[in-house]
Amino acid sequence: MGAPIRPARARSSGGRTLMLLGVLLALAAGTIVIFVVSTVVPTPGSSVSVLVATKDLPTSTILSVSTSNADHILITQAFKVQAMPQDAAPANALIFTSQNDLNVLLNNKEIVGTFYAGEVLRQNDPRLVDIGTAAGGSLTLLHPDQLQRGQILIQFPLPDSGGGKPALVSGDRIDLLVTECNLSGTKNPTGCVTQTTLENIYVYAVIGNSAWLVLSRENALVLETLKDTGKTDIVIRKPGDSEPANTIAVDPATIVSQFHFDK
Repeated sequence: MGAPIRPARARSSGGRTLMLLGVLLALAAGTIVIFVVSTVVPTPGSSVSVLVATKDLPTSTILSVSTSNADHILITQAFKVQAMPQDAAPANALIFTSQNDLNVLLNNKEIVGTFYAGEVLRQNDPRLVDIGTAAGGSLTLLHPDQLQRGQILIQFPLPDSGGGKPALVSGDRIDLLVTECNLSGTKNPTGCVTQTTLENIYVYAVIGNSAWLVLSRENALVLETLKDTGKTDIVIRKPGDSEPANTIAVDPATIVSQFHFDK
């Protein structure tokens, strides 16, 4: 008599179900982690702490940690910390770390170039020199690399821009537009003519309502004559633009012809 046949045992599906559920939960958790990590990115428009002048700071003033008088100004009164969007801050802006570090850096520095209220303090700012190294606030220490052999600094008066602050800043490059009248030897000796004259002039410094321009000795004489005999205006060049102006002289006949005043 044969052995009794056992009925087949139903396989338990509980373990496989739990395993599958665990895998699904792990995948879901991984998806959540990936989503969270992918959303943690640097915030655009992050800011940096820079230092700006609290007010107009005149030349020949000495920065000090503890002295405040007619010749000295406290560092804490001269500059304040201001948050500025990183992409808007100057590339060489001095980033504030601590007041102690700032005191060590600026104590007994003499101001040789005017800071206007709100202007950003730069790294190795040329407007500041060690006390005693400026010859009575000499401008020649500001940008010595910009003064080549045979070049000099000449003062050029600036018109009021209307905001109390000159439109020019140190480092700008300008052309001079000059209008002269009654010039003998011209096609129109009794009229006026306007022309671009001296070009691509480096603005060495701006102090008060005057710009100090870098010129050769000969062009300095030309500028003096132009200031005395004609009306002189400035135009500011785009940074990096060193191309010749290539303009032609303009007189009343040019205006009549070009704009059809004769019709």
